[in-house]
Amino acid sequence: MTIFRRSGAATSENVRMGPLALFTLMAVICLAVLSVLAISTANATMAMAQRRADATTQLYMDEEVAQAFVAALDARRSAALTNKTIRRATKAALKNVSADAAEQVAITTSIEGRNTINASFSCGNGRQLDITLRRDNDGAISIQRWRMMAVVNDEPTIGDLFGGF
Repeated sequence: MTIFRRSGAATSENVRMGPLALFTLMAVICLAVLSVLAISTANATMAMAQRRADATTQLYMDEEVAQAFVAALDARRSAALTNKTIRRATKAALKNVSADAAEQVAITTSIEGRNTINASFSCGNGRQLDITLRRDNDGAISIQRWRMMAVVNDEPTIGDLFGGF
């Protein structure tokens, strides 16, 4: 005997999921979650690598300008050590470096006594190169200090987080 069904008629058969189908579903969900985590970790790693590359680039810009500054001062051995000599050495240093370094590095100089020059070279990344130079009696420049420092920017406080507790 043959039973004919009408198309579109409701049937009372349920879809039964076996253990293999449940295992496959769980595996697909776990793989989807792990792939999202892998992508977000890769993006975070790339952002950190880019920040580190920018910081290293700016560190080398500071070094480039500082070395050009020392060379410019050394070229002016016969000149008296005055603010005018320092300004000329600063201008000469900025002319002899790459355009990016000349544009981004800020130079601050001061003279202590007759023979000591303090100079600070900084970019906007929070790192600063501080150098101290001493001019000998024969006019030669000797390096007393050459130190890269991390400048801590004071963050503004965000107020009372716990409402006085």
